Amino acid sequence: MIKKYFFILLFFVMGTLPVVAQRVIHIESNLPNARVYADSVWIGLASGSPFTVSETAKIITVRHPDPDLWSVPVFDFLLGKDAPEQFVANFVASEALFSSGNPAFGVDTVPPNNKWIAIAAGASVLAGVAAIHFRTKADNRFNDYLKTGDNRLKKQVKSLDVQSGAALGVMQIGVGIIAFRLIF
Repeated sequence: MIKKYFFILLFFVMGTLPVVAQRVIHIESNLPNARVYADSVWIGLASGSPFTVSETAKIITVRHPDPDLWSVPVFDFLLGKDAPEQFVANFVASEALFSSGNPAFGVDTVPPNNKWIAIAAGASVLAGVAAIHFRTKADNRFNDYLKTGDNRLKKQVKSLDVQSGAALGVMQIGVGIIAFRLIF
């Protein structure tokens, strides 16, 4: 008998608790295992759409499933009264493009072109190896010049030093391009 009254009382108490308004959000993505967050709280994978989130949620975030990809932008969609209930997050190769919804903070940029970073990195490495090679040859020739006193070796040392300096300059330009592309 006490159990019966307890459950009836519990039913009435539960009915008086405040109810938090919720909204339904649909996420479409070409990667079904993209991770979806509501105000930085994980709510599931894109394949689990639709999601129920509280009315107080401010931002829906869709992230690439591979957390180690640093070059892939994150989709941040602002939620408001006029916000759509369906968002599309299409990831293209190693980049992501906004296709619908309102991007957070007015960010709607083209992802960086990583081709230039790869080219500059390759050129920097090759130029660095060339600079070390020419500098080592110049040092060896200079040691030979000190032993023999032959002026032709002194001219070769000067030529190899210039080549080493040019290669070092190319390496520094490549590093500058990498830094510029990573910042901008």
